[in-house]
Amino acid sequence: MVIIDTDVIISSIRGNEIAKQLIRKYIDVAHVSVITEMELYVGATNKLKKDIVDQVLKSHEIIPINKAICEIATRLVKTYNTANKSLLFPDALIAATCIHENCRLVTFNVKDYKFIKGLHLAM
Repeated sequence: MVIIDTDVIISSIRGNEIAKQLIRKYIDVAHVSVITEMELYVGATNKLKKDIVDQVLKSHEIIPINKAICEIATRLVKTYNTANKSLLFPDALIAATCIHENCRLVTFNVKDYKFIKGLHLAM
C-alpha cells in the first residue's frame, strides 16, 4: 500500500507526465489521506475544479485520521520542529498516516519528509 501525496495528485491534474506515471504505477495499491483530500478541495475554487477532484479521488480509498494517527503526528511535530527545520501540520498528519498504516509515501516533496524516521518514501 502507498499513500499519494497532494503534490503528486496536483501535478498529475496539471498534466505532469511523471506524476501520471507514478499514479499509474501504484494504482492498485494507492490510497489518499483525508488530509490530501481536504487540501485538494481547498484548491478547488470552482465547480469544474471540484468535479476534477471528485473524479481523481473516486479512484482511491481515503484513509481517515484517528486518535493513533493524531498521537503519531503530535510526536513527529514535537521531534522534528526545530530551529533548523519545520514539519508542517498537514505533512505531519500525512506522514503519521503512512507510519500508522505501515505504507510508503509517494511524494515529490522529499525534502519535507526525508528526515522522518520510520517513514518510507516510494519512488
